[in-house]
Amino acid sequence: MSASAVTNFGGNTTFRPAAKYTPRSETELLDILRTHRGQRIRAVGRLHSWSDLTVCEEILLDLRHLDSVAVHPDDESPSVEVGAGCQIKRLIRELQRSGYTLPTLGLIDEQSIAGAAATGTHGSGRHSLSHYLEAVRLACYDPRTGEPTIREISTGLELRAARCSLGCLGIVTSVRLSIRRQYQIEEHFRRYDRLEEVLEQESTYSLQQFFLIPWRWDFMAQHRREVDGPRRRLAPLYRVYWSVGMDVGLHVLVRLLARWLPGGFTRFFYRHVIPRLVPKGWKVVDRSDRQLTMQHELFRHIEIEVFVTHSRLSESIAFVIWLLRQLGGETAEPPDSIRDWVQSSEHWQAIQSLSGRYLHHYPICVRKVLPDDTLISMSTGPNGPSYALSFISYARPSQRTSFFEFARVLAATMSALFDGRPHWGKVNPLSPAELNRLYPGLRDFAAVHKQLDGADAFANEWVGSILSAADPTP
Repeated sequence: MSASAVTNFGGNTTFRPAAKYTPRSETELLDILRTHRGQRIRAVGRLHSWSDLTVCEEILLDLRHLDSVAVHPDDESPSVEVGAGCQIKRLIRELQRSGYTLPTLGLIDEQSIAGAAATGTHGSGRHSLSHYLEAVRLACYDPRTGEPTIREISTGLELRAARCSLGCLGIVTSVRLSIRRQYQIEEHFRRYDRLEEVLEQESTYSLQQFFLIPWRWDFMAQHRREVDGPRRRLAPLYRVYWSVGMDVGLHVLVRLLARWLPGGFTRFFYRHVIPRLVPKGWKVVDRSDRQLTMQHELFRHIEIEVFVTHSRLSESIAFVIWLLRQLGGETAEPPDSIRDWVQSSEHWQAIQSLSGRYLHHYPICVRKVLPDDTLISMSTGPNGPSYALSFISYARPSQRTSFFEFARVLAATMSALFDGRPHWGKVNPLSPAELNRLYPGLRDFAAVHKQLDGADAFANEWVGSILSAADPTP
């Protein structure tokens, strides 16, 4: 047990819990719940979250020892039962021993499996990880007796809530999720002038992600598709290029620009240097986890990510280009379709006051996410696939004021104009009322929460305020 301060990966959130435990079994976990009945209890994953989701000022649980992996490859539908604290990278290694892998992979593999699912972690071209959960095992309080108990959820509205739970339905001890045979990915880069040209490639490269390049305002597509065939001969060299050149080299340069050489140097870098660093047309085939993940966790950064539906993507990109140019000090007119709204909205003054004070210094990553069968993950809903637009800053923690101002403006305007949903696990500055407008499923989610956690033991202040806004009862 410890009461030392806890800081998240991004360095933007620090809190000091009253007590911290690292239980080694469900039995030990239930004893902790029994001891601290009546207090707020939260689990922490690997702290790869930038929102207030991780904040816990009472009882904090680190579940790193609950990391068992049991693969069931011979079932009619192959699956894996995995402890909540198991890191994704370890789970991938264990699955690989049986020739299997996860059905979707995000950019990084450092998170715990429960933390990744609870916040809707996603890759590109498939559903989020939450969608693939078949069962969730929770430590919670029995609503009749008030005693700590273990409950398994595998059907109905409760499962749809537990798949992306924000950690507030109980303490997840393990999950069961579907798995699939290991597969190969072919990948190559290509530059495009227009968004429409990139989207036309989706029918061929269903797993592609692409980047809006700041200060050039063109697109670099990372075309990816599943293929049959062996690993290409030059794949090891490609891995070295990515590890040394992109995961390390590019980010060293970006940090240098962000911290020491802003302004014209950043614009020059993206307009004239970046196009020469990316090997366009080099097709490489390699194992899925090698191609689909990056070492994005090597350098501390902060991020806001906003989801829009396919029908709103084009106008969202046009708006983002205008907004970043405006905040970067360039004179630009808003897109015609929204000019009147922007200039008459309550956000215009904030945009004007930030103009010339925020220079974006990292490519905007765009990933397609298929609709999830959940209540509140970012890509749930009936309107087809969503696209996640990711905005990252490598500024020092002490120099992030303009980024946070930008994030507030971005979230507010994207929400109002395009029903843009901020990622639960990243910077999320919207009010509880606005989040409830964007997520109609929050009302059902709040009802499930009340049913499973009537004592309100597992939601922190931020989550609690969102649930209170969703709860239809007085």
